[in-house]
Amino acid sequence: MLSTSTKRRVRRNLAVSTVIANLLMITLTLSLAAILVAWAGTSFGSFSSNSQLFFAQRGQALQEQFVIENVYFISSNHTLRIFVRNVGAEQISLVAIYVNDTSLPPTGSGPGLCTSLPWTIGVGQVCQLNVSWPSSWSSGSVFNLIVTTARGNRATFTARGP
Repeated sequence: MLSTSTKRRVRRNLAVSTVIANLLMITLTLSLAAILVAWAGTSFGSFSSNSQLFFAQRGQALQEQFVIENVYFISSNHTLRIFVRNVGAEQISLVAIYVNDTSLPPTGSGPGLCTSLPWTIGVGQVCQLNVSWPSSWSSGSVFNLIVTTARGNRATFTARGP
């Protein structure tokens, strides 16, 4: 059997180690929480600023609307005459024209023609694009036209050739 002084010493040692263990666990938990908060703050701060920029640009892109109104085929010089109208609330900048997945530059010159890309079209304005097409395309073939803008929007039009 243990004496009274030995029991006190054992009880005292147990009490001290339990308290210290609890304090160490609390300190460790709080320090890990502080590290997590610091890491999350920098990560989400960077994410937040990038997302604000993304949503601001997407807001402008959503206000950018345009249509391909009509396409005319001029057989004498193998030209497609494309009319693009800006119907949105922002001016647009045309950067590419694709005919059947082939990028083609605008050709020709004259009043009302968009002669080189990029071309800016104001709100409510119409741009006439002339594009040369190869004579190897057969009569009655289908033309898939895509006009793209600098903000990534695009308008499509499908027409049957002469």
